[in-house]
Amino acid sequence: MIALATLFALQTVSVAPQATPPQSPPPAAAPSASEPPHDWTTLPTLTLPPAGPDMVRFVRAEVQAGRCPRDRVTEEGQVVLVVPMAVWLNADGSAQSVVPLAIGCPTVEQYSAGVAQRMIRQMPYRPMRQGDRWYRTVITYTWPG
Repeated sequence: MIALATLFALQTVSVAPQATPPQSPPPAAAPSASEPPHDWTTLPTLTLPPAGPDMVRFVRAEVQAGRCPRDRVTEEGQVVLVVPMAVWLNADGSAQSVVPLAIGCPTVEQYSAGVAQRMIRQMPYRPMRQGDRWYRTVITYTWPG
């Protein structure tokens, strides 16, 4: 009987958990080419050449086909479509990643991303040599409304 009481007492004894050392917060994530930051206003600006006539023709056709909103007519009667983008430039100045902002016109967003990458590749100079980082840019398409 004493043996049973001792066994029961041993089973009900709780063991205090071992204390774990305090953990330091994880280090801040370094910028990566996989995803731009949420706040693009903090990014340095990269200026691209203006949209050429062929580019404007494609975008205009997309708007006329109804694949893009038509509410972008200015007071001067011009249609203006602006595509903001975040661009990851490598240390050598090449564009590794281009992320267009969603403007409700997926074909023009993706077209603009490809155009921006091509424009950066064809620049006679490399725009930045400050290491791998994100930049913000826009391509603006304008035509008579």
